[in-house]
Amino acid sequence: MIFILVVILLIILIVAVSKGNKKKNLEIEQLEKNNQKSDPIEKDDKSPSISDELIKLKKLLEDGILTQDEFNAQKGKILK
Repeated sequence: MIFILVVILLIILIVAVSKGNKKKNLEIEQLEKNNQKSDPIEKDDKSPSISDELIKLKKLLEDGILTQDEFNAQKGKILK
C-alpha cells in the first residue's frame, strides 16, 4: 500500500516539474521572439539588446546562480 502511494507521489512530482519546465521554456521562447522582432538599427549596435540581457538573467536564475531577488533587481535595472 505504501509502495503505491510512493509511486503516485513520484508521478505527481514528475508532472509538476514537467509543467514548470514548459512554462520556463515558453517564457524564453517569447523573449527570443521579441529579440528577433527588435529594430535592425539596434542589432548593428555592439551593445546587447534588452531581450538578450533578460535571457541571460533568466538562465542564471534557472541555474541557481542568481536568487529571485537578485534577478528582479537586475531585471529592474535593465528595463529602466
